[in-house]
Amino acid sequence: MLAKWFSWGLVAFAPSALALTGPQTVFDALSAILLPSSEVVLVSDDTYQKDFTPRYNLAEAPAYIVGVRPAVAEDVVKVVTYARDSNISILTTGRGHGYTTSLARVQGAINMDLGKFNSIHVDAEAKTMTVGGAVNGYQVTAALQEAGFEIVSTATPQCPCIGFAGASLGGGIGPYSGLYGPISDSLLSVDIVTADGRLLTVSETESPDLFDGIKGAGFNFGVVTSLTFQAYPATNSGHAMNVDITFLSSQNESVWKAVEQLAASQPKELAFGLSVMHSPDPSMEGLLISANFIYAGPRSEGEALLKPFLDLRPQNVNISTVAWKDIPDVANGGAIAKYGCTPGKYYIPYSLNLYQVDVPNLVDVVNYMSQAMGADPVLQGTSIVWQQYAQHGFQLRADDTSTFPYRDAKAFVQIDSLAADASQAPALDKFGREVRDLLQRGSGKDQLDVYVHFAHGDEGPASWYTAERLPKLVSLKEKYDPTGMFSWYNPVILANPSYQNL
Repeated sequence: MLAKWFSWGLVAFAPSALALTGPQTVFDALSAILLPSSEVVLVSDDTYQKDFTPRYNLAEAPAYIVGVRPAVAEDVVKVVTYARDSNISILTTGRGHGYTTSLARVQGAINMDLGKFNSIHVDAEAKTMTVGGAVNGYQVTAALQEAGFEIVSTATPQCPCIGFAGASLGGGIGPYSGLYGPISDSLLSVDIVTADGRLLTVSETESPDLFDGIKGAGFNFGVVTSLTFQAYPATNSGHAMNVDITFLSSQNESVWKAVEQLAASQPKELAFGLSVMHSPDPSMEGLLISANFIYAGPRSEGEALLKPFLDLRPQNVNISTVAWKDIPDVANGGAIAKYGCTPGKYYIPYSLNLYQVDVPNLVDVVNYMSQAMGADPVLQGTSIVWQQYAQHGFQLRADDTSTFPYRDAKAFVQIDSLAADASQAPALDKFGREVRDLLQRGSGKDQLDVYVHFAHGDEGPASWYTAERLPKLVSLKEKYDPTGMFSWYNPVILANPSYQNL
């Protein structure tokens, strides 16, 4: 049953066919082969809604017939083997935050929820951390802080509830990337169930080719149940300066000039983000620019670095020093921790990487947003979110040591749109693409580059992984997932996939 096609370049994927085997048959078969401690539930059962991880985004959602919560890795092997042999689609979820439109191709599938893989072990002597596939960013920061360590974490200050494993498999970026690079650079080993039902431990010495592919495109090769990372002694005694500042939209040229100035000499301890969004407050001129700075060092040094922004006489300034794990509770007034983890949003994402700070282009984009939002209130649900990390951490590893491709990006930019309901989606979708296209003109590159976890889904593998990396990734795909079982989330595309649901 092929409803529509998703096309990237000259290659097209059809959505997965509805399972030829009925839901009850799948339920009975899995219940018979899995341990009693594992959970199998029909999606139509109220227990599924109560016990299984809810999806963050309602738009372009996958559709399931059965939910499975394996208790041990051996049961993951059994689920993967059963799905493969029965020609039933399978999608693994950790925290439910994958919002790319490519997931809409998943229909009539098994939802393998890794909620029971929720352990965290910090080995202080070895300076390592091992986590299960469903641990979230906030749990990681809390456990490491208690032990006197840190790592790049999506919990500071982005969404603290997203899955740490899932973030790592796409590279994983966060404010401490300036110190350590993407999260995947800290990976030491991974336990993964591949499409042929093998449970492998991969590292730099065991299946090193797969290990490199996992570090940036890991969701293409199997189900990751456990990950071990290098942990680092806490910087600045485990504390950071957090600064929240707001500006009027009329100040946007001055703000972008300050960003340009800071980008040229950004120290590794400093990360910052900007949000351009609608404001209902008439005194804010329709739009406001909210800036958040995190400095892993003394407050006096941080304030000196931010002088170009503080000299602009912003509307509001809030400076505090907090424990690293508590940054989500204070950054941006704690808005993301309070509201960003609520499931059931109708979310329309677009994104791109920028390789320069093109001030005139950015001014034009903000002015365009202001005019468009003033003319159509539906568009007021869109914001630009700019994340900028120091280059130091990204340059610690050679470019060919992992699949994560964008070590030279100046900023990772999201165009976030929240719709009140599905009726607003077409207008917000069109507006998101328009803003992305405008920003692309000043990106510093001809081609569209997109961090894979921020992707809309229409960009294609060359944008997610770069054209240079694709041949190697396709070879890995042919070796470890030749039937294309794991080809739902912004996938590497096989030249001739044999999996019948593709």
